Amino acid sequence: MKTIFFGWIHGVGKSSIIQWLIKNKENIGHYSFWENVREIGKTSGILKDIKDLSWLSNEVRLALMKQAKERFKDMISHQLYETLLVDSHFSVYENKQLVKAIDDEELELYNTFILVDVPADILYTRISQDNKERTREGCDRSKIGQHRAYEKSVAEDLKKRCNIELIEVENVDLEKSIEKIEERINSE
Repeated sequence: MKTIFFGWIHGVGKSSIIQWLIKNKENIGHYSFWENVREIGKTSGILKDIKDLSWLSNEVRLALMKQAKERFKDMISHQLYETLLVDSHFSVYENKQLVKAIDDEELELYNTFILVDVPADILYTRISQDNKERTREGCDRSKIGQHRAYEKSVAEDLKKRCNIELIEVENVDLEKSIEKIEERINSE
């Protein structure tokens, strides 16, 4: 099973691209870490909405993430799909600090990294105009810039250290982004 990691910050269009790529295809699956964190948190009564993530202690947030990672590993071990597209982040805010979100032990699970980017002004407009609930850090213009830079540096470091292919896609035009990614996925 090929496992392809889609990373970057909230609002760049990772989920939109993935939803299009899996549409009407039986052999491609989707796993969203943050959707699973939310589901686990809601089921356990810890979360009512995404904004609650901002207020959780680091310990509780890490426990939710650990459960989501266990679900992910279980999904991989069952090999339900030929290709699994993973929606996540290379970095996240923990205690108001940016930290790597992908553990070294997980790296062997991925075949390819796809870094979906959007120019900062477009990203800020998308985030500020969408109807999704966002955390405090996800809506702050200066933090968006810091997060974009850190996210890219983590992705490039992982590429160098682990020799995993890193494909960068600027998602200004959704159709062109999908075509480029689909072409790369099909060529592997």
